[in-house]
Amino acid sequence: MEEIFNIVEIFYSIEGEGSFVGYPTVFVRLEGCNLRCEWCDTTYSYDGKTFKQLSLKKIIEEIKKYRTKRVCITGGEPLLTKNVDTLIKAVVKEGYYLIIETNGTVFNNRVEEALKSVYPNFYLVVSPKPEVKYNINQSLLKYINEFKFVVDEYITLKDILKYESLYKLKPLILQPERNKKEFIKKALKLQEELLKKDIEARVIPQCQKFMGLM
Repeated sequence: MEEIFNIVEIFYSIEGEGSFVGYPTVFVRLEGCNLRCEWCDTTYSYDGKTFKQLSLKKIIEEIKKYRTKRVCITGGEPLLTKNVDTLIKAVVKEGYYLIIETNGTVFNNRVEEALKSVYPNFYLVVSPKPEVKYNINQSLLKYINEFKFVVDEYITLKDILKYESLYKLKPLILQPERNKKEFIKKALKLQEELLKKDIEARVIPQCQKFMGLM
């Protein structure tokens, strides 16, 4: 039976966040999220109605309309999708480098098997969220390639240091919430505090918003 996915949107843009900022990327936004962050800018991804059902074949056809070789699976929370493992494998099989954006709370055996099968052709970005006290599923930790914290009114240095031992090996990104000046200032202050612990973090705003893109 053909695999079917609830797709909110598939679109081409630049990667506006994190280590791959500026690179041309095709985004596949899956429907559904288990969290309700108050500053979420994609609430339509979990409203239960803004999606269409597409087959795996159709998703790959849409991706192939663009020349870039980077594909980002995002949400909502993409790892909530029961058959996301099939999508992960299919995208990499087609020769794409896969970026996965997750809040880090969802993980299961099927996803783990898929990640193992496509290694090293994926880049997993985890963005821990205040709603769950920045907790990450422990089984996911060894697959993380990058940490990205949204700097808002709540986040503290202690929250970021929760995964201090991993920052020597994994990039640490501080992303000011909605590019607000007060949170840019706060991100720079946190960056200074992290340097006192010999941790280098990058402050990167949402560049796509500065440029008026998706």
